[in-house]
Amino acid sequence: MCHGKILPELHETIRPNHGRLAGDWRQAMLHFMKMQTTSIVTAASILLAGCSKQSGSSGTASSSAPEPGNAESAAVPVAKPAMTAWQQGDKSAAVSGFLAADWSAHPLFASDSALSLSENQLDALPLAELQAKSGEVVSQLDSLKGLARAVIQAGDDAVAKGDTTQARKCFTAVQQCGEALDSTNCLRLAQFVGQALKKRAQSELAKIGP
Repeated sequence: MCHGKILPELHETIRPNHGRLAGDWRQAMLHFMKMQTTSIVTAASILLAGCSKQSGSSGTASSSAPEPGNAESAAVPVAKPAMTAWQQGDKSAAVSGFLAADWSAHPLFASDSALSLSENQLDALPLAELQAKSGEVVSQLDSLKGLARAVIQAGDDAVAKGDTTQARKCFTAVQQCGEALDSTNCLRLAQFVGQALKKRAQSELAKIGP
């Protein structure tokens, strides 16, 4: 379902420029966003479950891994090194950055990232900004899910090579990322993605045993 098609239809139907209906417009907008929760959860589960083994597709830790972000080291957002590398198309560096990240540290995301907002902060945005930020949230979560899939793939490749230590490192990193997202400090959609990540990682860890 496309924001670009649905939101204009809501706008035309509710006509928020009429003062007496402004409250109804906001409620409709928020209701629309909540409807996306089911789609996000389903997409996360399908995408994470759809990791297929591809030759030469594994990403493993290297000596050039980005420094893990944490609150003590100049407050570099935890996810930033890995996400930046992923968006630049550097899969190996992105996977290495994901494995190196301290997912228990804060902040998780840069202050200008839509994912840094709380649910209350998002709800309080002016209507136009709410629409824009909603699109950013979905886009950034899609990127994060893609990166998590790559890490799971790296773990699967490690299992195939008999390297359970590396595989466990990959799956544990995905689980820790999921735990970080499944927090009341994060947006509700991010929480659902976090829950999907945790579930997939726990399943993979169970396969290789203690």
